[in-house]
Amino acid sequence: MRNCIMGNNHLASECHLRGNSLNEPPVPGANGILARIPGQFVSAAVSLLPPAALTQELHQEVEMDAGPAGRVRFFVKRMRARHHRHSYYFRCTGRSR
Repeated sequence: MRNCIMGNNHLASECHLRGNSLNEPPVPGANGILARIPGQFVSAAVSLLPPAALTQELHQEVEMDAGPAGRVRFFVKRMRARHHRHSYYFRCTGRSR
């Protein structure tokens, strides 16, 4: 067995956008303009919400300035990961406009 990190890193590296992605057309199948927004802005939008484990709302919206992309509205979904008897709640950004 080869030394490798869990996951398909060599496959996942091909899905990232290259160059100045704000001026390029979105990736086919992308949800709104989410594919063109840098990750630090998506992370900042999710961090504005209360912790996922403390809320009961499944869907929430966050509107903020996303740098060169301008004013963006993020649609965030509350999700749950389960492993045997343990559960972990987290937020997932599904689309933006």
